[in-house]
Amino acid sequence: MNTFYRRVDHFSKTSKMAILTSDLQLTYRDLKERVLLGAEYLSQHGVTSNSIVGMTVRDEVEHLVASLSLLLLSAKKITLASYESSKMHTDLCIRSGVNQILTLDEVCSETHIPSLLWRPNAQANMINQVEPSDMGHIFLRTSGTTGKPNILDFNQQQLGLQSERHPEYGNEVLLRLASIEHNNSIRHRLYCVYQGGTNAFFDKNKDPNLLDFIQKQNVTCLDVSRMHLDSLLNSNDREKLKSVKVRTGGSSVPFSIRKAFEKSVSENLYIRYATSETGAISMAVPGEHDEDACSGKPLKGVQVKIINSKGEQVSNCEPGQIGLVVPGMVKGYLNNAAQTSERFIDGWFYPGDIGFIRNDGCLVVLGRGDDTIIMNGLNIFPKEIEDILELHPDVLYAAAIGIESRIHGNIPVAVVELNSDTKLTPQELVSWAKKFLGLKSPKKIIFVPHIPRNSQGKILRKDIHLLFKK
Repeated sequence: MNTFYRRVDHFSKTSKMAILTSDLQLTYRDLKERVLLGAEYLSQHGVTSNSIVGMTVRDEVEHLVASLSLLLLSAKKITLASYESSKMHTDLCIRSGVNQILTLDEVCSETHIPSLLWRPNAQANMINQVEPSDMGHIFLRTSGTTGKPNILDFNQQQLGLQSERHPEYGNEVLLRLASIEHNNSIRHRLYCVYQGGTNAFFDKNKDPNLLDFIQKQNVTCLDVSRMHLDSLLNSNDREKLKSVKVRTGGSSVPFSIRKAFEKSVSENLYIRYATSETGAISMAVPGEHDEDACSGKPLKGVQVKIINSKGEQVSNCEPGQIGLVVPGMVKGYLNNAAQTSERFIDGWFYPGDIGFIRNDGCLVVLGRGDDTIIMNGLNIFPKEIEDILELHPDVLYAAAIGIESRIHGNIPVAVVELNSDTKLTPQELVSWAKKFLGLKSPKKIIFVPHIPRNSQGKILRKDIHLLFKK
């Protein structure tokens, strides 16, 4: 039977709340009915187990329902996010083999692929007409910060295995500030369904005050990006989050930010290390935040090893390339045999990250191997520079890269986003950083209005390189 529908069906026999918004409450019984109606509608319009559906549905509740309906029909689905360009949509459709478009607002005329408006019929009933299976798939994507995003083909059983690393969702009211159209948001929304938790959705157009919404809906778990974390840290109403679990991941969070957040906002701070290919790997829980900015101990079922350049496993506290075996991880990239062979070797996945395992079992992630700056044989991780620069009171965010030098190999440089009006000059900041970093300090700093990032807040270092070529 279908993994996610089975769980929806199970919880529909209780009074558990499945979805909360400012003007909508759906129990699991309500959600089951809407998923069945959606599946009937899609089936009537030609969606089958052979369908690969590109979906542009901005409304978060409808997006979740439509996704579950497609999974119920054993179809395959990829999000064509409303914030992305038509060029990106076309590329994704070609690479994933999309043969039908599902949209909420208007029929897509950019491609020659048949389009369908998402308009389920409230009178339909297919309770006895569908035989749920686990053949449905969701295509997710890598971040694309270092190149063209790869497409990841997850079946429902794999997503179900990933969700088992988040059993706490069963007792949570989960709010993610990133839209469900984002890669990891749909993943975690489905995890929450699988575990029988409550998905809360915040609409800033209807609910101008986020923290009031959190209190009113009794949100227990808030999942945010690093940028949201900083915003909450500076909020005048931050005391409203005192009892809320706040979780973030996807980018490094230095110890200085963690310490300030625990002191001023909430002691319930969780920092997740994850990859698109595997889901969550480890979690730093309250009490584990320290000057290493560790990522916590590996989660249940996750195997982690650290290897050197010869492929040999190294001892604790010795840095090297991170290797992973994770329940529910993909086995490769869709239609990309070359990168699959580079990253997936003998059952292990190598994300390209460098780190080490401490004697206490906690994992410390230093950064991506291909971002490492090698100057005169000295390895410099961008995180080392960024953490120091962000300690300066006038700096909001920093991003470091290495630019090529015929003499030195690479030279560390950085771009900085300031947090207020200041008379600070780039050269003054260079001199300030040198006091802490010595030879590892950036040789040049450029102030920018906004550091280049993708839609999920990850730094686009390839775009930063262009700034130093001008």
